[in-house]
Amino acid sequence: MAPVEYDAIVVGARIAGSATALHLARHGYTVLLLDRDRFPSPTLSTHLFFTDTLGAFRELGVLERVLAVDAPRLRWLRFPYVAAPFPEHDGLDFALCIRREVLDTILLEQAAAQPGITVQAGTQVTGLIWDDDRVVGVRYRARRGRTEGEVRARIVIGADGRGSFVARAAGAVEYDAVPPLFAWYYAYMIDVPLDDPPSAAAFRGPFPEVGAEYSAAFIFPADGGLTLVGFGVEHAAFGRFRRNVRQSFFAGLRSLPAVWERVGQARLVSRVLGTGHLPNFFRAAWGPGWALVGDAGCHKDPHTVQGMGDAVRSARLLATALDRWWRGQASEEESLSWYQHERDADLRPMYDFTTFRLQAQVGDEIWERFNQLTWEDEGLACRRVAAMTHAVHPADVYTPEAVLRAVHAHSAA
Repeated sequence: MAPVEYDAIVVGARIAGSATALHLARHGYTVLLLDRDRFPSPTLSTHLFFTDTLGAFRELGVLERVLAVDAPRLRWLRFPYVAAPFPEHDGLDFALCIRREVLDTILLEQAAAQPGITVQAGTQVTGLIWDDDRVVGVRYRARRGRTEGEVRARIVIGADGRGSFVARAAGAVEYDAVPPLFAWYYAYMIDVPLDDPPSAAAFRGPFPEVGAEYSAAFIFPADGGLTLVGFGVEHAAFGRFRRNVRQSFFAGLRSLPAVWERVGQARLVSRVLGTGHLPNFFRAAWGPGWALVGDAGCHKDPHTVQGMGDAVRSARLLATALDRWWRGQASEEESLSWYQHERDADLRPMYDFTTFRLQAQVGDEIWERFNQLTWEDEGLACRRVAAMTHAVHPADVYTPEAVLRAVHAHSAA
């Protein structure tokens, strides 16, 4: 086997990839961080994040720069199924919505400043290098200059999103998959009034114009004086919706009076972008010489706004597992099996809630009662928001046992 040039090659340099690289560099390892895009550049994202992500940014040394971005500090979550203030967690009690071209660049610049991390943007990974049944490196091509090459490492990490090339090339198996649930589109507007206190808000209702019994809109005040305004429909209506995306988008917003009251006088300052290609899945987290992190390893519909927090927490777990292996505290199999187990335990409750697997497990009657109690019991509403922000473990709220416990407690009272 040819000698390795890095401890890790990370494919994908946005939140999951940059966070993984930074954690590994803090442990003293060398990392090559690759991304096909050049920065700053946008990516399709609702880019709302909570205190778990802010805490991770503190750990990675970028919190001060993130807080300096001119995004409103959002104090409440007002969704169709819950409304409560964001809880205080590690001294932070607000959410932020920052455009990915701004946020990702902050993380990438932090990574590039570390002596153990080499960043190559504008670089497309074209293949994995194998030695027998083990991944030992990648082939790549620089998108400008058409330079091609190979590089080797002890592990190749796919942080390249839900359509991960690394996952496909390594043959990562999916499990607990759920077909796409919704199609989501969004745009940026200006002159959208803020709530008092500022909040991240979502609304729902039918949209019969495209045959959707369920549709929803969200309004997330963002940086740069912008507001991220989104609209989504159940996946069965995706085909009709996208026949004329802009027309459907604004007709959908008008169909929800509470939304149109806020955005009807606002000015559109971007294209309307979105997709219905939003599969829900877990993928095997690792194999010989490779691992997955972020959306590459687990993706779910964005309606519960979990992706960014999931990415930074999984990055920490993966770096911990690799450090245990490389320090000789456990074998590769032991370390990365631990990573997959801990990742899944962390993500499972919100995955099941997001994909309605939890509702199916407890039954519609219990689930409807749980939702009703959320509006009757301020404490339950606060716990639900705390679980969504990982101020408490989501398993304390979003598991069949926790739901039944909450319903039975109120019945007994």
